[in-house]
Amino acid sequence: MSKTYHTLVGLHFALCTLAMIWPGALIANRIEPIVFGLPFLFAWYILWMLVLFIGMWVAFGVRHGGHRDE
Repeated sequence: MSKTYHTLVGLHFALCTLAMIWPGALIANRIEPIVFGLPFLFAWYILWMLVLFIGMWVAFGVRHGGHRDE
């Protein structure tokens, strides 16, 4: 794979990780508003976990063409 692919995957992972720790957690560290019955910080973590999962799923599909090579 190209260096650009690895750089983009690394940046995506780093962005999602930073959003869940400092400084992202400081931005979202609120009890109000309530999102789907959860405090905002919990909803923030769930959002970024979904973004990370979707990004890694797309990266897997790009790299392996959607097929598992075992």
